[in-house]
Amino acid sequence: MPRNGEVNQKFGVYKCPCCGAEIVITAGATFPYCPNRPRLTTAWTPADFEMIPTKEIRKKAESNPA
Repeated sequence: MPRNGEVNQKFGVYKCPCCGAEIVITAGATFPYCPNRPRLTTAWTPADFEMIPTKEIRKKAESNPA
């Protein structure tokens, strides 16, 4: 279980068990303190989440004025 100050190894959603706060954190980011107890050690647990596939929206190469 990662703790505040540690570097995250994998993108994910994590939950603080003491208050239920959830964070989305990228790989390489540092885990924060609990938002409700900023001076105490915080252990973050992985939360269940589902990635939803989305379409990529691209700009047209050329557009005609209206």
